[in-house]
Amino acid sequence: MIKSIYLENWKTHHQNHLEFVKGTNVIVGKMGAGKSSVTDAICFALYGTFPSLNARKVSLDETIMAKPFRAEKSVVKMEFDYNKKEYFVERTLKRNGINEASLKENGKTIAGPKTSEVTKKIEEILEVNYDLFSRAIYSEQNQIDFFLKLSPAQRKEKFDELLGLDKYERVRTNAVTLTNRIKKMAEDRKSLLMEHKKRDTEKELVEREKKILEKEKEAAEKKVALEETEKRLKQKDEKFREQEKKEREHRLLKELEIKTKSRTEALKEDIQKIGKQIGEKKATEKELREKQKENSEIEEKTLKAEKNAKETMEKISKARQRLAVQKNLLESNARAAKETGKLGSECPVCKRPLEEHDKKKLEKELEGQKREITAKIREIQEEAERNEKELEEHEKEKEAHKKAKKKTEQELEETKKIFEAAKEAEAKEKQKSALEKELKQTLEMIRKTGFDEKEMAGQREEMALLREKKAKASSEISAASELLKQMRDNAEMMKRGIEQAKELEKTIKANETAVEKLALFTQALKATQAELRNAMIETINDAMDEIWEKVYPYKDFTSAKIIVDEGSYEIMARQRNGEWIRVEGILSGGERTAAAITIRIAVSLVLTQNLGWIMLDEPTHNLDSNAVRELSEMMRNHLPELIEQIFVITHDKEMENAASGKLYVLEREKESDGTTKISGA
Repeated sequence: MIKSIYLENWKTHHQNHLEFVKGTNVIVGKMGAGKSSVTDAICFALYGTFPSLNARKVSLDETIMAKPFRAEKSVVKMEFDYNKKEYFVERTLKRNGINEASLKENGKTIAGPKTSEVTKKIEEILEVNYDLFSRAIYSEQNQIDFFLKLSPAQRKEKFDELLGLDKYERVRTNAVTLTNRIKKMAEDRKSLLMEHKKRDTEKELVEREKKILEKEKEAAEKKVALEETEKRLKQKDEKFREQEKKEREHRLLKELEIKTKSRTEALKEDIQKIGKQIGEKKATEKELREKQKENSEIEEKTLKAEKNAKETMEKISKARQRLAVQKNLLESNARAAKETGKLGSECPVCKRPLEEHDKKKLEKELEGQKREITAKIREIQEEAERNEKELEEHEKEKEAHKKAKKKTEQELEETKKIFEAAKEAEAKEKQKSALEKELKQTLEMIRKTGFDEKEMAGQREEMALLREKKAKASSEISAASELLKQMRDNAEMMKRGIEQAKELEKTIKANETAVEKLALFTQALKATQAELRNAMIETINDAMDEIWEKVYPYKDFTSAKIIVDEGSYEIMARQRNGEWIRVEGILSGGERTAAAITIRIAVSLVLTQNLGWIMLDEPTHNLDSNAVRELSEMMRNHLPELIEQIFVITHDKEMENAASGKLYVLEREKESDGTTKISGA
């Protein structure tokens, strides 16, 4: 029995706690009040999922409260007892992080924190997995008549899944597929066997082995011929290598001869060219030194003349400076004399009275100074004239020395060129003599090599023929070896083919035996499946017969059952006269609901007989008011006799009368994104 559930930030539930008891527990509320969230939470607490989540109509993140505030996690806690043991399951969903779960038995943790561990443990305890729970116990919103809405073929598929018969069907289908595959393999092997028998025969194998022996003999003869050729080639090769060595030496010496001749001719041309340049002119080392000495002496004279000219120039400059001074003095004297003639009775300097004899005396002194200055000027001018003549002589001497120097330099350069050219010619003559001597030695060495070009050409041709013969023989042996390998492989393949043919015959017989056994197994499986189906349906029908009179209050239909008709499941209702009719298209909404509840309770009792739970979400969606009233009475008075604990989710106020256990009314102000509020009895 489910005792209580606590919802924290679960969808529209902020912090709500609901307790349940045996009998019919009813949860009433308007659309969007959060009713289905309660049964979804019960399913989630047990299995970590619920139908709309499993169908991916919603995500786990959407189960965490987003309005009126955004929560970061939601918590579902549920208490239930089973087989006289108390259980407490708690699951936590997080927007960020890993979801957690825990399961306690009589206060002791037995699974967690992994959510999958808790789910697995609950399935072991209840012996009901999610698929069975969602079909036999938990009727989704407006899905109470789920089985009635299916076609007979679809209903068979879903019932077989509930009853576990689909496993037999899968095994039988796989067995048929395997049988067909083995048959196909047997046919393929028979075809392959025929090919082997056509292609691989003992007689043909003997013929191939005979040809292999012939080819082996032929290959051996070619190998002997090749060895003989290789022997001759080896003998010739030693002599040929010696000749090649001589050829290389001969080639090197010939190259040296050509280079030496070329260098000798070049030296001859150089010597002739130098001879044409200098002609009959000669210059000794002594003559060169004398010319160098003469050039140095002229250079010293030139420098001395330049020095003398410079010193004379300085004298002239100084004389000109002294002359300028004297001329200034003479001008001053002339001005003083002119001023003296104009003098009055006072001295222009001291302002004392000036006598006549003083004036004459002053004029006489000025005249004496004038004569002295004039004499000094004449003396300086005479000295300057002498210096200028001396400078002119020095300049002439300097020019004469420069001309002499230029001439001696030209003569020195010419002498030097003649001397160096003669020296170069002498060196080249020595080199030419050495090369001529070297050439004679090279020619002697060429003669001593004893190399004969014609003989070498003959040997090379003979070696080429032997190598070609060897290559041809090697190629033939290689081809023969490859052919032999192929022939041996073919013979081996034929042997294997003959062996495979024998094995194929055994395998084909084994396949045929396996097909016979699989046919027996498939028939037995089909018979077992039919027997189990009939037994399970018969058990469900017995339960439906017992339930019907407690669920359906009228006497026009006395029972309901499921029949298997040509592989389809039909739901039938028995009329008062004993005739069975199909439910589809005949029964009213209330009658269909009664049939649907009967099927669900029967399936729940048969498949989950130890659990005693059933959950119905909006079971009145297609019922009129009378049918709702009758359904309400049935759920309050009769259904608890069959099922220990019933959960009804409804928006119909009339269904409040169905409660024999707890009754909860859920309200929520949707306009203001309010949370679910619960009131109950």
